[in-house]
Amino acid sequence: MKNVTLKTALITLTLAFALGGEPKIARYDIPMKGEKELDVELNFSVGTLDIRGGEQRDYILRSGISYFKSTYKPIIDYKILGEKGKLKIYSESSSTELNFKKRNLNSVENHWRLEFPHKLPIGFDIELGLGEGNLDFTNLDVNYLSLECGMSDVTYRFDKPNKTRLKRLIIESGLGEVSGYGLLNANISRFEIECGLGSTELYFDGISKGDIKGDVTVGLGSVEIKIPRNIGVEVETESSFLSTIDLNDFDELEDDYYRSENWDETEYKIYLNVSIGLGSVDIDWIDD
Repeated sequence: MKNVTLKTALITLTLAFALGGEPKIARYDIPMKGEKELDVELNFSVGTLDIRGGEQRDYILRSGISYFKSTYKPIIDYKILGEKGKLKIYSESSSTELNFKKRNLNSVENHWRLEFPHKLPIGFDIELGLGEGNLDFTNLDVNYLSLECGMSDVTYRFDKPNKTRLKRLIIESGLGEVSGYGLLNANISRFEIECGLGSTELYFDGISKGDIKGDVTVGLGSVEIKIPRNIGVEVETESSFLSTIDLNDFDELEDDYYRSENWDETEYKIYLNVSIGLGSVDIDWIDD
């Protein structure tokens, strides 16, 4: 992702000079107690968030946290209702809107590394404020995923097929860059993308297991969608003369209604409803 590594290094270096000393380190491990399903609610205000699936089978959560300020120390709330675990992770700062005039962002460096079990179906509701998110769902069994990215630069990925049908994928982005990879592997049935002022990339690579329906809403930002040529695509658009939609190898069947030229030769389809304000949407192909 553009400039992310450089940005993170500069934040860390500035912080070291400003505060001195080493960050506080904490571990939080929650043992498994017979749960059959897990819901995760995560509110992360600023810094770097890493999520991945682990090989461990005996823990709901294993984590390593580094932070400088006590207000960014995570608060863990976990309870079991029936056979479902309910996990909430947040910090005192999560409930406060960032005030850019009064707050020096270099003084709130924060890094959470979270590892979840691969043998339970998991629903994720994640809010990120400002920073960087590296969310690797490859070895997890995800049945629901909602990402509210704020001003963060976020990458989320499914590098292997998701065992469970992902019933709903919701991505909301503000000013940051948000990229999703392996979205056919995610085994999605429906998705909703809302892009404000930033940019969103959707790569539908992987193995398809069924048709997909999606809504894409763009304000002033840009959305780029990449789809393999063995998938047919239908697009209905709502736009204005101030917006841009770029479709390659599509036929216009009627006003604002398009189908890809490969439609009749493909087994699986993606149905898109696209609404654009002053931004742009580009739908193109992943060539073998």
